Amino acid sequence: MTINEYDLWFSDHAGRNIRKLLAQADPEDLEALYNSPLTVKWERDLDLYRRCLKRAEREGIRICRLTDPDYPPGLKEIHDPPWLLFVRGELPDPAKRCCAIVGSRKATAYGRKMAFEFGKILGENGIGVISGMALGADSQGHRGCLAGGGYTAAVLGSGADVCTPSSNRGLMEEILTRGGCILSEQLPGTPGRPENYPRRNRIISGISDGVIVVEADECSGTSITANMALEQGRDVYALPGNITSIMSRGTNRLIREGAVPLISVESILEELGLETAQDPEKDSLPPLGKDEEIIYRTLRQTGAAGADELCALTGKPPGELAGLLSVMEIKGLVLRSGGKIMIAK
Repeated sequence: MTINEYDLWFSDHAGRNIRKLLAQADPEDLEALYNSPLTVKWERDLDLYRRCLKRAEREGIRICRLTDPDYPPGLKEIHDPPWLLFVRGELPDPAKRCCAIVGSRKATAYGRKMAFEFGKILGENGIGVISGMALGADSQGHRGCLAGGGYTAAVLGSGADVCTPSSNRGLMEEILTRGGCILSEQLPGTPGRPENYPRRNRIISGISDGVIVVEADECSGTSITANMALEQGRDVYALPGNITSIMSRGTNRLIREGAVPLISVESILEELGLETAQDPEKDSLPPLGKDEEIIYRTLRQTGAAGADELCALTGKPPGELAGLLSVMEIKGLVLRSGGKIMIAK
């Protein structure tokens, strides 16, 4: 079925009532719905949508309709799926799993590092990464996946031909060059607007099998994405963080409410049911408690850390951390030298 101006009109105005409207109209005859005396006419006329169709063709944007066979199946099942997706590149393969990585635009250095590492290990293991190409954690999730040789798709709050933020133009082109995808429900040429992003987030979670939340304030768009994922029946994973950090309030709350805590980069593979390479070093260790495991894994990643840094990385208060480290020293797992804490074996 050829996409026409009535499809764009319907996509632009159906919004959250799409299921109700589709029950009243034949999807193959949206012109009749447009001309119905019951339909409220909006200011935007059909000429605008005809111009958008021409722009999409000029910019190499493919338009995917909800009824098309290649429309993402998971997204099709949410209660308010976009009628149209404007696509550059290749949509995710429905036979392969995808996981979203989302986080604050103002992510800390630790949050950016973890987003990159999660993206990389997912890419290396054939799991696609979906995110929003925003500054901070989102961009690092995309970059990590590309570094791992994986597939990644960016869902924009602007038109698929408008790079938001503009500083990510290089990342946008790399995603497309490496076989990924840029997609949006916004009309071609639409600039990024604040009101577009909460709606955009339902697409990120709808395409994904699960959502990794790296860092988030309690009232952020990232938290909105996590809540949408839960409403859609998706698994939500969260990175524990420093209890004194604003950027960890959202993730720590999600864990308290039932999100799966990610205590190491490798743990996401275990949660997704993927086999991980056997770690001979771990096999030689005495049994570790959950908190000891977090500390040990953190020190393996950093090499060595001061007490304050380790508190920040693990989210453990100083008193609790000191007690855990004392026990781990007795077990011969860690040692202190020159004001730094490091693994002993």
